[in-house]
Formats: sequence, structure tokens, C-alpha cells
Amino acid sequence: GYRGNNYRSGPGPTGGGTREGTHTGYVRLRGLPFQASKQDILDFFQEYNPIESSVLLTYRGDGRSTGEGYVAFKDADDAKEAMALHRSTIGSRYIELFISNKEEHARNVARSNPR
Repeated sequence: GYRGNNYRSGPGPTGGGTREGTHTGYVRLRGLPFQASKQDILDFFQEYNPIESSVLLTYRGDGRSTGEGYVAFKDADDAKEAMALHRSTIGSRYIELFISNKEEHARNVARSNPR
């Protein structure tokens, strides 16, 4: 395996997303409760200036939630500080946070409306 050569600086394996790198104001959430709403996400990040219109919750083709979401913040520093909430809870679920970007956010807009 790749265990020997750590080509990404930072502690531990990242596991399908990164928490190290340049913030552009976008964060990806993973592990959301299936019933989570946009308001839940705004409440979760309320101290960090989330942009209400940016909140996405993504759905599979059959309309079920993926448990992932995206949110943008007023600026990159807000997004960076919001990462302090990594492994905080919404309901009974631990939420993982990863650095995202405008392109990833834009790609997922199409998946954000349940059919």
C-alpha cells in the first residue's frame, strides 16, 4: 500500500476528502442525518457567516438523501474557522467537514433537488 509515503502533509489519512489546503469559502459536509434541512445546516454554522442561498443537500437518483451537503461562507477565513466544527453533531450524527470549492459546489447543484 501507500502507507510508507505520506504525499499529503497533515495528520492521519484524509479518507475521501481533504481538511488540509487552501480554503476558497466552500465546505463539504458528510454524515448528515437523512432528515437534515438547509436550516439545520445554517444553524450548525451560524457563528461563521454561512451564505443561506449556497446550502446544498444532495440526493441520489431515487430521491434519497446522500447524507452529504455543501455550504459557502462569506469569505475563506469563515470557511477555515468553520472547520473547527469537524466531528460536531447534528442530531445524533457526527458531521465530517472537508474543504470544497466553487467547481465541486456547482457540479452538485443539479443533485440538490429531490425528484
